[in-house]
Amino acid sequence: MCVTRVGRAVEVARGRARVEFFDGRALDGVDVTLARAAKGDYVEVFGNLALSVLSESEARVRKRAWDEVRKGARLAEAEARRS
Repeated sequence: MCVTRVGRAVEVARGRARVEFFDGRALDGVDVTLARAAKGDYVEVFGNLALSVLSESEARVRKRAWDEVRKGARLAEAEARRS
């Protein structure tokens, strides 16, 4: 399964960006030329490639959805340990 992540481009220079994700992690060298992202934009990232620019509201919706997935995974893990 392929999964994209959403983060914010905090530095952009020569078509590359430093992207900070909602979980606090950051990735340097993300290619933002395809998405035409600028500093401050929310971007959808796969590997080291920004696929698209998202509105802040869409980025927040995706963050909430990802938080729910992570919460479910933690609950399933806890349940498996109890078994």
